[in-house]
Amino acid sequence: MRIFYNILKISILTFVLSGWTLLAAAPIKTEIHGVARFAANDTLRLYTYDDLLSRNLVLTAKVPTDAEGRFSVSLPQIRQTTLLTFCYRTTYGSFYVMPGWSYDVDLYTDSVLIGRIDAEMLGNYIQITCLNCDSNELNWKINYFDQYYTYFMYYNGAAIVRHAPKEVYDSLMQIFSARFPVSETAIDFYSVYVRYRKAMIASLYYGKDRAKVYAEYLSSPYVFYDNPAYMDFLMLFFENYLYSGSRQITKGILHQDINELNSYAKLLDDLGKDPLLRNEIIRELVLMKGLSELKAYPEEFKSKNLESLLVALSKNTKFKEHRQMAGNMLKSFHPLEKGCEMPAFCLKDVSGADVPSSRYAGKYLYIQFFTTYCQDCIREMPVLKYLHEQYGSKVEILSVMLDYEPMKLYHFLRDYPDFNWQFAHFGNQSAFLDTYKPYALPLGMLVDPQGKVVAYPAPPASDGLAELFMRMFADIK
Repeated sequence: MRIFYNILKISILTFVLSGWTLLAAAPIKTEIHGVARFAANDTLRLYTYDDLLSRNLVLTAKVPTDAEGRFSVSLPQIRQTTLLTFCYRTTYGSFYVMPGWSYDVDLYTDSVLIGRIDAEMLGNYIQITCLNCDSNELNWKINYFDQYYTYFMYYNGAAIVRHAPKEVYDSLMQIFSARFPVSETAIDFYSVYVRYRKAMIASLYYGKDRAKVYAEYLSSPYVFYDNPAYMDFLMLFFENYLYSGSRQITKGILHQDINELNSYAKLLDDLGKDPLLRNEIIRELVLMKGLSELKAYPEEFKSKNLESLLVALSKNTKFKEHRQMAGNMLKSFHPLEKGCEMPAFCLKDVSGADVPSSRYAGKYLYIQFFTTYCQDCIREMPVLKYLHEQYGSKVEILSVMLDYEPMKLYHFLRDYPDFNWQFAHFGNQSAFLDTYKPYALPLGMLVDPQGKVVAYPAPPASDGLAELFMRMFADIK
């Protein structure tokens, strides 16, 4: 009988342990249920940041909506407090989510601006209201804090920037801290967020006394990679630091380490001589940011060397977060600029037939991006008609409509029958927009027969494009 009970106890224990193993292995899902009436019978895109240094957005989910805009999504990949970005067309809105939570949300945006390709540039955003969140929920707390922070800086920002007497500054900060009391040693998400928004104020007040601000806010052993307030402060504090912010890092040192030696080890060692960069984690973060910033000075620093130094950092760093950041920073080193290969595309003409980029292989191609509400774009088209008549045998012209309603292309061509070159619609492809970023119109791109970008942006059709065509194609038969 004792043997039976022992076997029974072992079986129960095994069952319990197996259950705990299954619970531990099962992902903790974050669920979001909501309504986005402006996106009825369509698709929302959800993004997360790969890292908060490069700000590289990664597509997390595509979420269909029903006829009333209702949607539901489960996100098992949320492992920590995460800033989730909702996107519809080119309008964005952000919302913090936590593992295992279920959110009921209502999404709202301007019904007119949501239809424009330049909606974000015009200040449009998706407002996200959590219907089942109380005043203890993170989004509620951060939104309340941000509203007060904006109010506080509106009324006191000038005094802070102009370095009001110390007693005035201390009094203001006491008022601020009393309203949002957080422990200086707490490392929860909200406390860190509040602390490093306060750090931004301190940085403004103390100005060039970097050592004081560093000692108070960056001497901590913790680096909060996933907290926007921390990363915003860190990047602002070290903005353009390699190029003009450090007394120890001279232009001569940079030129030698980057242009002549192209040495990651030597550059990292030289940066460590700066007292503010002795922490190797912060030193690498500043190095990544600095290499990206130095790309803005091609006449001083070799772009290929800057890129190779980032590659070296990604291979030699001890910190896994930095490998990912360096990889994302490298992607930003190859924007659409002169000499780059034109990304492949497949658009739709007015009849719905494909217009692939491969059709233009071996030919010069001028791409015009336009919308029906961009009057400057339309005013360029008579010039394009003239250029098409003059140089049509030497350069193809493709006008790409960026209105979200494909039928507008049909009506546009019906209204302008004299525009007889190739027109296409972008097909509401978010990937096409993410790649070409054609948000500031008028905009054009010129590509050579090898598929390499000659100019992006190209000179406007109304100011310089004709002269460029004349120089390039006058002698081509």
